[in-house]
Amino acid sequence: MFLQYIFLFMFYCANAYPVPMTTTFATTTFAPTTFATTTFAPTTFAPTTFAPTTFAPTTFAPTTFAQDIPIVVLHGIASSAPNMDVLSEWLENTFDREVFNIEIGNGVQNSVFMPLHKQLDILCDTIYDIPELQDGFDFIGMSQGGLLARGYLENCNGYPVRNLINLASPNGGVVEYTSLNMYSDFNQEHLSISGYWRDPLELDEYLNKCSYLPFLNNERMHQLSTHYKERIISLKNYIVIWSPFDDVINPPESAKFSFFDEEYNIIPLRETLLYKEDTLGLRTLDEDNRFHIYETNCTHVQHRDPVCFMQLYEILDKYLALFRKVQQK
Repeated sequence: MFLQYIFLFMFYCANAYPVPMTTTFATTTFAPTTFATTTFAPTTFAPTTFAPTTFAPTTFAPTTFAQDIPIVVLHGIASSAPNMDVLSEWLENTFDREVFNIEIGNGVQNSVFMPLHKQLDILCDTIYDIPELQDGFDFIGMSQGGLLARGYLENCNGYPVRNLINLASPNGGVVEYTSLNMYSDFNQEHLSISGYWRDPLELDEYLNKCSYLPFLNNERMHQLSTHYKERIISLKNYIVIWSPFDDVINPPESAKFSFFDEEYNIIPLRETLLYKEDTLGLRTLDEDNRFHIYETNCTHVQHRDPVCFMQLYEILDKYLALFRKVQQK
């Protein structure tokens, strides 16, 4: 689970151990989490209005792309660019595309302890510092990196995203039992996971105090809501990849924009208001056959490892090898 990632990282810091560049989470078996139905005590913090990110709307770039536009890969929480090297090299060799494996700040530490809206600022600057991306690129975000990749699309996108691909990303939020108040001002500013913590028993707290996902999903309307929807609809394809064997995201179905109701039953995407009212543009994409949901049998971390590459190839070949196939005809 996400909190286990965080606690393991804090253990390293507290004992002055260097954080390993290659994590070993993939070999760890986590016991299934049983959720208690206890009601959390009301927070004593006054409601705080979190302003949406301050990126000014930019003019949409032309939708024509060079034949060999690059791929950008972004790591998730408690991770860094070196953890994505194997996946990036496989993408480059398999699809004959230039791949930029980028990092948020200093990687592992910032990915855990920096709020997502600040990580997004860094991400946009990082992308704009790569001139090879100015004509467009395909964006692959792993886990939390998928939320940041979508944040780039919705807020920045001066170098336009053609295909957005989420690998096991918590698009519907995450939750698990904890004594921490994830909606406190302190945690919202110091734990990235709090930015997409969606407690089904505290939905008002989530909507009013969670600083990232309610805005990103247009669950809380704001001055850029229409702009966000237009950016989603501008995609050539939006691909989300999930696994029922995901041992980190809870619920695993969050990767396909599903989430818990108050009794911890899964609300399927097409039964959510997000989809039915088309507040984010997912229904528009879906009806135009540009929103695609795929399932693997990989664990969470395996989506970046060779054990999952055959399954990923069957999915990604439809979108990343398009121009190569055209050239071969």
